[in-house]
Amino acid sequence: MANSPSPTACPRQIAENDWSIELLRGLAALMVVYAHYRVFGGAPPSVLDFSFSGVDLFFVISGFVFAPYFYGKKLDIGPFFIRRLLRIYPLYVVALGLYAALRHVNGQGVEHLLEHLLFLHTLKSKEIAFYYNPAFWSLPPEVEFYLVLPALCTLFRGERRVGILVALAGLTHLGLVAALSGSDGTNRAVEISMFHLPGVLAEFLLGTLAWRAALLQPRSAIRGLLLLAGGTLWATLAVIFMRGGDAAIESSWWLRGNVGILSALAYALVVAALVGWIKTAPPALRAASLWIGNLSFGIYLFHNAMPIALSPFVEAPSGALFATACTAGTLILSYLAHCFWEEPLRQWGRKQAKQMQARTPCRRHRMNG
Repeated sequence: MANSPSPTACPRQIAENDWSIELLRGLAALMVVYAHYRVFGGAPPSVLDFSFSGVDLFFVISGFVFAPYFYGKKLDIGPFFIRRLLRIYPLYVVALGLYAALRHVNGQGVEHLLEHLLFLHTLKSKEIAFYYNPAFWSLPPEVEFYLVLPALCTLFRGERRVGILVALAGLTHLGLVAALSGSDGTNRAVEISMFHLPGVLAEFLLGTLAWRAALLQPRSAIRGLLLLAGGTLWATLAVIFMRGGDAAIESSWWLRGNVGILSALAYALVVAALVGWIKTAPPALRAASLWIGNLSFGIYLFHNAMPIALSPFVEAPSGALFATACTAGTLILSYLAHCFWEEPLRQWGRKQAKQMQARTPCRRHRMNG
């Protein structure tokens, strides 16, 4: 290992490699797109069928991005929530409106809007959770992570306490898995918890550990071992799923309920290996990474709408050409939404957060005076 920088500082070598995180973010979105579009192209079974696990990569990336708050970076709660709200909610509302409009145009019911607007759509049933867009299921645990982050960073700040938190989150996950297995899948409360923060917090925290590992600036040999370990674990899970599908997972005592956390572990190892490995990226690679990273949230939200929108104009909505058209449409829609809605509101949110931070010292000074 190279000299280990202090974990209390936000490391410049990681900040300068934001492009690699954006690349991974874009990769996660494209993996989910492939998982949903592969049926149109008639792709034969392959390890890429496991690409639905890109959602777990999203969780790991979130843990990675907010890891510095666990190790000393100051967290101003008000500005933090403003930035998070305007990062997630505006584009989500547009996407929800789009799916509702498509259902209305196709003569389908438009229900459960309030549950979706309040991120409560995963609390009752899979049918409600997937009513508009199956991809929406992952947003409630993401928002829950944001809501508890200030408390977690206060109670579990520092190397040792983060380790305790990771252990507690892991034990909670395993306890839920055991309870679900013991009830033969009939315990609704436990089943729902598996898709909320109690069941997936460990995945976010694996991203936090990946950040800590990247901070150590491991040598290339160590990075190679981390990459090999993560890739091997991912490939093992992918092969099992390719050969047996959900049935193979449900019949395995060590996979049932644990696929998400195991794939998150694989991604955490890969992220720890890759971030900071290329010290100076070629301009084209950096630009492409930032571009796909910026569009990743829109791609994730909109991609299931495109087959619905395009199918009335195609005689046989299937095949590689249809999948290509849906992909192109998703990229175009995501780009337009990013340029004219997502990014302007995101920048406005950052401005409001900075203004709030600037006013805070003044209030403290008046109180102390």
